[in-house]
Amino acid sequence: MKSQFIFIILLLCSCTNNRFYARVYDYDTDRPIKNVNININGDTTQTDSTGYFSMKVKSNFPCTIFLQRKGYASKKIFRKPDSLGQFSKKNLENNSIYLFNKESEFSNKIRNQ
Repeated sequence: MKSQFIFIILLLCSCTNNRFYARVYDYDTDRPIKNVNININGDTTQTDSTGYFSMKVKSNFPCTIFLQRKGYASKKIFRKPDSLGQFSKKNLENNSIYLFNKESEFSNKIRNQ
């Protein structure tokens, strides 16, 4: 009986399906950016034509999200789970990420400082 209980607990823990959802936008125009290369802890994907992507993340490990596209400054984002070792729904869904065009005024100000 005890071993069945442990098996059920392990099964439930392994079924945690956390996905990180986001859209990537141009900072200056607020338009979605397609074909942005996304790397989350070694797994890769790209944004679609609406700037959207989703990717599975491990529930109890921090993740590093690296975004890169030609003509834009690369961006690295760090996410870590809460005190219970889980990502909250708020932390995983409906994220908006902005990239700076290398030719934007903002990027030029940073380079000239």
